[in-house]
Parts: sequence; C-alpha cells; structure tokens
Amino acid sequence: MMAGCRDCRTCLLPGFVRMGQDWTVGFMHLCTAGISWVLKRGTASHCPQCKHFRSRHLTRRDGSYID
Repeated sequence: MMAGCRDCRTCLLPGFVRMGQDWTVGFMHLCTAGISWVLKRGTASHCPQCKHFRSRHLTRRDGSYID
C-alpha cells in the first residue's frame, strides 16, 4: 500500500529526507509556539489525500491533477 500521492513532489522524496523535513518543520512549529502551524493550516490549500500543499503536486495545463 502506498502512502501519499504519486504526483506529489514531497511524497516522492526518499524516506530519510522526509523524516528530516518532518523533524525540522516540527521544531519550527515548536519555536513559534504553534502559530506557524495554525497559519499554514488556515491559509494554504492542502491535498485531501496526503495533506501536503497543493502547489507541490504535478498538474495538467488546465489545473487538474495528473492522476
């Protein structure tokens, strides 16, 4: 079973790289007392499947997802 999207640039990264990103982002959210997390979740559009930014997904010319 695949975790994430097949057209998401973040989901396609190696596991070790994603773990490093998760730790770094978590530390930054902790440093800002959760304000950055609230702003990220409240203002940006996210994929319903993998919860990453929609801008990190590959799209067709008309704006629809490839898969």
